[in-house]
Amino acid sequence: MPKKLVIDSSTLLAFEKAGLVGLLPELGLKLLVPSSVKAEIEAGSTAVLLNLVEVIQLKGRSIKKSRALESLGIDKGEADCCVLAKKLKLGFIVCDDRKFVRQRFLANDKTLRSVVIFGFSFLLHLLHMRKVISDVWPVFEKIISTNHWRRSEVEAANYAFLKEIGY
Repeated sequence: MPKKLVIDSSTLLAFEKAGLVGLLPELGLKLLVPSSVKAEIEAGSTAVLLNLVEVIQLKGRSIKKSRALESLGIDKGEADCCVLAKKLKLGFIVCDDRKFVRQRFLANDKTLRSVVIFGFSFLLHLLHMRKVISDVWPVFEKIISTNHWRRSEVEAANYAFLKEIGY
């Protein structure tokens, strides 16, 4: 199980909107965000999310790599998350941004392809493994409906992940 997790604002804000922020500390992980994601959180939520994350400032070559991803049309927060995960050798991020899910499959970039993208369902899996939640599906449904993700790439990707690992 990972000890650190790079997470984008989309997933954090989805948990907040669904009234499930209280579950995030139960993960027992350091939730890492680049400063650009901190700014997105500040713009779209209450201070409670900021208390749950550790902000990491990108510097030097990492900024250059992030800008290269941005030049492909990737938003700053998602680009910074990918670069941060690669820098920390984590290999994946948690992100539920619809636009990014689509863009990632169309972009031909080495950095972007080397980072695996998991959605909120990865957190549900971890919460289930820690016995914080007994059934992932009611929480899944709450997040999907509250965030208006019905019939979206986000719903499809998260549903497929949970089915693939046996839920």
